[in-house]
Order: sequence, then structure tokens, then C-alpha cells
Amino acid sequence: MADERCRPARLSGRQGVIAVTDTEAMTKNQVLAKLREEVAELRGLADAESDAARRADRLRLADAREAVIEDEAEAIATEIAESQQTALSLRVPVSLSAALKARAEAEQIPTSALVRRILTQAMNQLSAPVLTVEQVEEIARRVYRESA
Repeated sequence: MADERCRPARLSGRQGVIAVTDTEAMTKNQVLAKLREEVAELRGLADAESDAARRADRLRLADAREAVIEDEAEAIATEIAESQQTALSLRVPVSLSAALKARAEAEQIPTSALVRRILTQAMNQLSAPVLTVEQVEEIARRVYRESA
């Protein structure tokens, strides 16, 4: 029986596809190594090309690929890391469920994607207390003064 967490993910770069089947995400260095292999393969194809114009085109492509390889590796590694997900089950009031489903339908996205987005936004917001300690103390002093 296959492990559920071991589903293959395919992430496309500009020229190739990196397949991830491990349960752990690939690091930037691992992705970078794969992309360097692709560049080496492009250079090998260029060296084997008998037509000078095509060889030059392939070398330009390999050079362009190599110029952005660091940024591309970081982006792919980030995408791999972010795609790791886990299931979360919770109970909500029927009215909230209906409101979430209606909003998701209006935005033409799955309800789970809407909930994921809302939760991510809520967790990324800086949460400051509604009132500071000083404000609460000032309110208490004012209430005490006014009640006397």
C-alpha cells in the first residue's frame, strides 16, 4: 500500500520538469543541482549540433538558463515547500458553512481554497491587542473618578 504522503509533484521550470516523489521537500541546493544538470544537457546538445546557427542558439539558451538558475531554484524550492499540505477538520455553525460556500461560489473557487486563503491571511496579520495595558488602566481610573 503506497504512502499517501508520497504522491509525486511535478513542478515546471521554463525548459524542464522537476519531479518530486519524496515525502520531504527538495531544498534549494537539490533543485539547483537538477537545474544545473539541465543546463549541462543543453550544452551537450549544443556541442553535438552540426549546424553552427542551431549550436549558437542552443548555447544562448543554455547561457540564459544559467543566468537565472539561482532565482529559479529558489522559486521552485519555495513552491515545493508551500505545496506540502495537511488536512484539517473542524466544526463550524451551519450559517458560517453556508456563508463560506456562497462566497466561494461567488468567487468561483473551491470552498477549501477560500478557507485556506482566509486562514493564511488571518495568521499573517500582525495581531495587536485591541487595548493596551495603559489604555485599560486609564479607562479604569476614569470610571473610578466618574463613579465617585
